[in-house]
Amino acid sequence: MLTKHLIKPLTLFIFLFLGNFVIAQTAYQVKDIPDPKKNGGGYVSDPDNILGAGAVGQLNNTIADFELKTHVQVAVVVVNDFAHEQEDFDFAYELFNTWGVGSKTSNNGLLLFISKTRRNYRFITGTGAEGVLPDVKLKHIAEQQLLPAFRKNDFATGITNTINAIGEIILNPENKSELNQLFTQKKRDSDFENFLLPTGIIILLFWGAFKMVDRQAKNALKDKPQSEGFQYEKVGKGCAVAMMVTFVVVFIFIFFGGFGLVEKIRPQNIPVILYVILAIGLFGRYLFHISALRSVHNDDQNFFNSVGSFHKKNFWLIVFSPLILISILMYLFKRAKNMSRFKAVLDSKGREMVRLDRDINIEGEPFLTKGQRREEIVKTYDYDIWESVDHKEHIVKAWPAEAYNSYTECPDCYFRTYQVNKKVITKKATYNHEGQAKIINECSFCKKTEFVKWMTLAMLVKSSSSSGSSSSGSSSSSSSSSWGGGSSSGGGTGGSW
Repeated sequence: MLTKHLIKPLTLFIFLFLGNFVIAQTAYQVKDIPDPKKNGGGYVSDPDNILGAGAVGQLNNTIADFELKTHVQVAVVVVNDFAHEQEDFDFAYELFNTWGVGSKTSNNGLLLFISKTRRNYRFITGTGAEGVLPDVKLKHIAEQQLLPAFRKNDFATGITNTINAIGEIILNPENKSELNQLFTQKKRDSDFENFLLPTGIIILLFWGAFKMVDRQAKNALKDKPQSEGFQYEKVGKGCAVAMMVTFVVVFIFIFFGGFGLVEKIRPQNIPVILYVILAIGLFGRYLFHISALRSVHNDDQNFFNSVGSFHKKNFWLIVFSPLILISILMYLFKRAKNMSRFKAVLDSKGREMVRLDRDINIEGEPFLTKGQRREEIVKTYDYDIWESVDHKEHIVKAWPAEAYNSYTECPDCYFRTYQVNKKVITKKATYNHEGQAKIINECSFCKKTEFVKWMTLAMLVKSSSSSGSSSSGSSSSSSSSSWGGGSSSGGGTGGSW
């Protein structure tokens, strides 16, 4: 009969024994199998430490070499036990497709799944690898290399010999060429679907959008003198081209060069990059058209009406370039601020007066003085002229313009055409000597000038482009950080020992 002092230790021993037994018999679900790609970028998952760290590291290096030379992805999973309600084929097949072993386009993956407790193994192959690694050949490799070592409980040797035997097959020049050809062909087909076709559609759609905006811009310029319109159009197109080139250079340098992402660029990314570039270009072309309307309409009301009409007809452009939406909102805000400005003024008899169209009477004669006209030219004031129907009364209203804060009232002529602290360069700075400039206050109407001071311009300095080899020491990692998205239709073989 057990004494009291022996009961407690014995109970504790039995509890620990049963606990260890339960832990040892943990049955993995597919979701519980550690993905080696997410844990260091390897190929071997050994959660129960059956193989040991040394064997796992060696296998990872060997399989990484296979992928580098043939694009074939091989995954190895070794566990004690797995879900009791599943057979080894069902479990391995689900695991293969869950991880996506192999390339998505060529399905050239291979999974070797092993359960130590159940004493069985299972190969699962992607359709692209079945031609080089048919079921019969995999069965033969398992019987020659895998099973003899497993029967001796030498799992590391059995798997290593098996992987080496598979390597001899896929690295065979003929088989290697077939695998690479399959990968290249599938990749080319994928490139057409993911790159060429979308790129062609984007180019075609943007070409139509550019042509439509360009045609409307030319129509807006048709009433201007030919030389002036041509010169303005050339400048506008130059700005748009410069904007596109600058964006492309900055995009490539910063995002691809600066952060070492050149090697990560994929063909399917090109349509997105192209869309961004063309969207920027279209936005530049849109701004040119708005500038063209501004150059045509000296009258602000006519300008607002023309821009509003253009937006109504071409609101769809925001799909091609969302930046245009920002410009449209700014236009609506500015027009709302000016609504009261264009509301009819009443004469002394209470009748509505007529606003003078400044596109017809640009100089505002005989209602504006030369000083007021000068204020319009330097954009400190916009003048609205209202005249009664019987032409006996008129009212002139002043509205602050874009450059209102850049000028002040001249002490002599009293027009807001006086620019303070204007810098006039008298001697340009070069790489060999300093330059000189004078600071003055000057009226652009009456030409009153006041000297303020002289200033020295710093000598130009050549920028030493220190292209100090910022070597991106791209340590070619043995493997990528994810599987390729492949799938299997159920090919492969299996057995037990």
